[in-house]
Amino acid sequence: MATTDIPEISSSFTEYAIFIVLLPMLAFPVILFLGRLFNGNETWVKSAKEGGLIALPIMVASFILSVILIVEFIGSGTGSHYIGDWLSFGWIGADGMTIEEKVFGVGIYIDHVTVMLLFVASFLCMLINIFSIGYMNTDPVNDNRNHRFYAEFVLFCSGMLGMVLADSFLWLFIFWELMGLCSYLLIGFYYERPSAAYAAKKAFLTTRVGDVFLVIGLVMLWNMFGSLDYSVVFNHDNIAAVDPGELQMALGMMFIGAVGKSAQFPLHVWLPDAMEGPTPVSALIHAATMVNAGLYLVARMFPFFGAPAMAGELVDLAFIIAAIGGITAVMAAAIAFVQDDLKKVLAYSTMSQLAYIFTGLGAALWLANTPGMETYAIIAFGAALFHLFNHAMAKGMLFMASGSVIHEMHHAHHDVHHHDDHGDDHHDDHEDEFDAQSMSNMGGLASKMPITATAMLVGSASIMGLPLIGGFWSKEGIIANAWRVALEDPRFFLPAFCVLLGAAMTGFYMSRMWLKTFAGKPKTEVAEHVHEQTPWIPIPLVTLTFVTLSSVILAGMMFTHWSSDSGYAFFSEKGLIDGLLYEFEHVFLNHDAFYFVLTYVAIFIGAIVGPGLAMALYGGALKEGEKAKGWMQPIINLSARVNEKRGFDNSAWAESGLSVALKERLYFDKWYDTAMLKIVAGFAVLSATFDRKVIDGTIKTIERSSQKISLSVRKLTTGSARDYIMMAALGVLVIYAMLEVMI
Repeated sequence: MATTDIPEISSSFTEYAIFIVLLPMLAFPVILFLGRLFNGNETWVKSAKEGGLIALPIMVASFILSVILIVEFIGSGTGSHYIGDWLSFGWIGADGMTIEEKVFGVGIYIDHVTVMLLFVASFLCMLINIFSIGYMNTDPVNDNRNHRFYAEFVLFCSGMLGMVLADSFLWLFIFWELMGLCSYLLIGFYYERPSAAYAAKKAFLTTRVGDVFLVIGLVMLWNMFGSLDYSVVFNHDNIAAVDPGELQMALGMMFIGAVGKSAQFPLHVWLPDAMEGPTPVSALIHAATMVNAGLYLVARMFPFFGAPAMAGELVDLAFIIAAIGGITAVMAAAIAFVQDDLKKVLAYSTMSQLAYIFTGLGAALWLANTPGMETYAIIAFGAALFHLFNHAMAKGMLFMASGSVIHEMHHAHHDVHHHDDHGDDHHDDHEDEFDAQSMSNMGGLASKMPITATAMLVGSASIMGLPLIGGFWSKEGIIANAWRVALEDPRFFLPAFCVLLGAAMTGFYMSRMWLKTFAGKPKTEVAEHVHEQTPWIPIPLVTLTFVTLSSVILAGMMFTHWSSDSGYAFFSEKGLIDGLLYEFEHVFLNHDAFYFVLTYVAIFIGAIVGPGLAMALYGGALKEGEKAKGWMQPIINLSARVNEKRGFDNSAWAESGLSVALKERLYFDKWYDTAMLKIVAGFAVLSATFDRKVIDGTIKTIERSSQKISLSVRKLTTGSARDYIMMAALGVLVIYAMLEVMI
């Protein structure tokens, strides 16, 4: 909950924690310089992987340092460590007469939210680095520019790690903007392509809209507290001294920044186009860094809502956060229904699952701000954070698995058509415009890519919330707590219903994606020749598969309790077995009849209705003579039977107006483009008219008047000495006459 005082951390290791951020930051210029110096050199390309094997040990070191910090800190409460002063200057006091000294310091702030997200970021950045070496360095289109990718990659990672460890909203914002810059550079990595350049600008400008509001919110916080340090703004006494309405407005402004960063309605339009970047960038943005930043910002608001002085004052903002999440969850899931591009299905899935977390955070913030609900608030907050963890692991795995599929599709396309180059993620490089990302060109890959198919199956199951796997434990908690709040505040029925409906929608579109890619018969000749052959890529897929499956152990370790309560250590109240029994009983045998029914409704629609409908439409047996691994073959057989018995023609739906609208992303892009065209172009025309008629008109009027005056004066300038003597004499007489009158 909120903290009254943040103690100084006494651990000696915290002196070195800053290197978690500094190591990748310092690697950025090193890789960039060496890449420019040795570009094309055989040793640089083969031995150093164009910087990939410089970035990897750096990310491994950051991960190891993060783990040491996490192990030392878990269960130790909240703490901070001051490193030193960064900037000091004089500031005019409130009375306008005195000069106050303001000092901006550098430090780290640690609680369980910090260590959880620090593990997520450092662990996934390391695995994505491994994946990148297999993905980027085996594609000729990236030759001689991979050093730029790895340099921007490590800088991006340092931005996320720095934001998580920051001890103030100021440093959070600095690293927040650093990530914005890196996302622009990496999404536009293939800047020679108009689509990539456009996507980079779109992402940068859309998130800047949210960042403007974030800056406004931070300025308001500064005005209220005189500081942005967590030790000041999270202090109970300081919070009690500010106006609740003003604080709610400031936090609302900051939330808009989170909406932009995490691609929530209505600032969601940038995320699908961000797929123009290489697949490792997609994995980095969707799982390890950028979109999690918005969630982290909202999570950092928790002490304000939990402060006793603010009880009942911030519930409106909590509802807005949950409502935005609920609306986005359903909207993004609906658009994912009709996507044929493998990565775009995952992009809309990210948008929808982040919306679940926002809904969970909104419910937790409402409970924290409502007297008597503190215990429920901790559990709800923990469920939201647990879903952030589960989603990050599953989505990182899913994007890398999709990259594996796309990469091998390109290799197979090259082998079949004997192309001179492999291309990359983007099919518009090929003369015959073969789309290696389209699921319509895939099918039957389960037997050809067992590691990738398994990873995507486990990741999909986690996102869907299938019982006992990954996201099941956290998604059920979010749904239950959203409905818990709805029973107290009827406004929450909107987000509560949305996340329940979203469970069925998620089950459908994730099953559809897996079946279209891995089940059935190959839809193209290229798909028939696909096989796993690229080194490095399987390592992170296998690792994350086991991590996702181990979420049941984390649930038994009471993840939802310790992640939201920094004083709660693993096994501090229950052992692993007791914890598992508690979770199983709480989820499957809930003593409250309402939540018992709610749980099984969510399981039924998410694990049976949604996947069943997908099987009826897209299920199918593998090609004769081919067989998948034992854990996948029953699913494929079931999908074939369901398709055979329950299959139906959905062409009427596919050609309906709603389907067309979903394919056009509900026309948001067109509306925004039209609005911006009218607003920006209209303002430009108005500005041009004002400039021409008012600014230029005034200047030209002065110019014409001065010219007329000069012409008149010029007539008096004859060049004759007699005329000048006469005018001087007349002037003397006039002055004399005036003096006489005055005297």
